[in-house]
Amino acid sequence: MPVIAFFVVVASALLAFLFVADATLQKSSLPTVTTDRVGLPERWHSDTIKVLTSTPAPAPDMTSKGVLAAQPKVTPAAREEAPREHFMPSIDSRPSRRGDKFSIGAQ
Repeated sequence: MPVIAFFVVVASALLAFLFVADATLQKSSLPTVTTDRVGLPERWHSDTIKVLTSTPAPAPDMTSKGVLAAQPKVTPAAREEAPREHFMPSIDSRPSRRGDKFSIGAQ
């Protein structure tokens, strides 16, 4: 039980240090605590309700040079010539009815 003996020696050394420090340090008076608060603290916000409103944004000018330059240039002939591609799922992309090897249904 050397651990218990170690704790007894350390505890007695700390207790002796407290008594030596109390004897050597000068005594001081207790700190004076002052406060001007009596009762409940003051409210930190006012009772008035401020409603924030904003004016609506102006309507965009769709005839400006920047808007007209940003619009895509599509001709009617180019629309007709464009090939139409349809997505057809392959046979392998369909989910299997067995499930995968990690699911409970495959067991």
